[in-house]
Formats: sequence, C-alpha cells, structure tokens
Amino acid sequence: MAVPAVLASRALARARARPISPVSLVNLSGALKLAAEAARMPTPFIVWALVAAIALAHFAFLMSSPEQQQAIDYGFALIPLRFNPESPDRFAHWYEAAGPLFGHAFLHLAWWHAALNAFFFFLLGRLPALRLGWWRFLIVFFAGAALGGVAFVTLNWNSQDIAVGASGAVCGVFSAYFLALRPSWLQSVLDPRIRGAFGSIFFLNVVVMGVVSELGWFPIAWEGHLGGFVGGALAYIVLAPRYRGPWA
Repeated sequence: MAVPAVLASRALARARARPISPVSLVNLSGALKLAAEAARMPTPFIVWALVAAIALAHFAFLMSSPEQQQAIDYGFALIPLRFNPESPDRFAHWYEAAGPLFGHAFLHLAWWHAALNAFFFFLLGRLPALRLGWWRFLIVFFAGAALGGVAFVTLNWNSQDIAVGASGAVCGVFSAYFLALRPSWLQSVLDPRIRGAFGSIFFLNVVVMGVVSELGWFPIAWEGHLGGFVGGALAYIVLAPRYRGPWA
C-alpha cells in the first residue's frame, strides 16, 4: 500500500509528535493527597474499563508492524491538515473525522505517556463516575476528547502537526471531578476554594504549557487541554443529577 504524503512527512514521525498529557498535574504532594482521597472511594467498572482500554490500545499499537502503525496514526491521530477540505489528504467522507476526534485518546507516544494519562484518569474519574453512572460518565470522557480534538485542529488549522493522547478526555474528567465535589455543580462553582484549585490547574495546563510549547521547550498539545476542560465541564453540567436541596 502506498504511504500517503502526510504520513511520509515529519508530521507523523512519532518522535516529533505533540503529546496531549497533563504533565503539569504532576505535583508530588498534591498527587499523593489526591491518591489518598481516591483510595477511599469504590472504583466503578467504567473507570477500570477505560483504563484497560488505554493500556490495551497502546500495547496493540506496539505489537503492530510499522506499516500498521502508520495506518493507525493516519486513521486515528489528530492531523489538522486532514480536516481541510482543500487538502489532498482530506477525509474521503465527512464521518471519517470521528475516528481522530475520539480515537486519538487511545494513542500514545510511549508507555510513560499512556501510564501518566491512565494514572490521573483513575484518580480523578471515580467521583464523577459514581455521581453520573457509567453511560453519562462515558459521555463526559468522550466530550473532553472530542472538544480537545476540535480545539487542537482549529488552533493549528492546516498544519501537519500530529497530536495523540488521552489528556483532553482526562482534563474533561478533571472538570467533572471539581464540579462533583459539592451536591450540585453550581455550589462547586460558587465555592472559592474549588474555584482556586481548579483555576491553578487550568492555568498550569493551558497557559503555562502553552507558553512552554510555543517557546519550543516542551512541545505539548495544550490546545487539547483547553478543549478538554471545556468539553468535560459542559457535559457534566448538562448530565449531572439535579440537586433539589435539603428540603426535597
């Protein structure tokens, strides 16, 4: 099979791909505290299932031949150029765009990239999964992935850059986690402690990572973080169970 031009370019050299990964979330004391809190919660099956999907997808990619890996990247990685209807590498059918918008969340650059995303998803996903139930939680996960993908494609329009990783989805789950800390999402938004904690994480993962990436110090797809935060928050607000107050 002939290799498409965009695959033969530097854009799909995996060593130069831009990971979507919440590296700025790695604060040792904060991570340990969060881990201790999460350990007291039961783990819903949907959280285990998505962690397993991330791990198995990366293992399957590693076991694939170089030609198969190229085909997987071409079909499921985020490549803004493919979304341009005037590009020779554009999608043959409009619905093929769904592959990268959702599938990039199950592609990772290396084991550490997949492990980092799976770790934070496992910690953050329990509370919103318990609040929402499996199918609504799944919508939150994929809303973060899809909006993260849309943000990356839009802000890098017609670029040959590639982005892979589950952190758009993880950032969406992170938004849901903060919104789930109070009986209603509005109470969470009105709580200054929650706003401050969320704001600091948002600032680090979007603003700081954006500056670091644009300066070329650490090329990370901060746009996926931005879209993920927004997508997860909107999905949780729409899907969260209604809180009727202590008088109900």
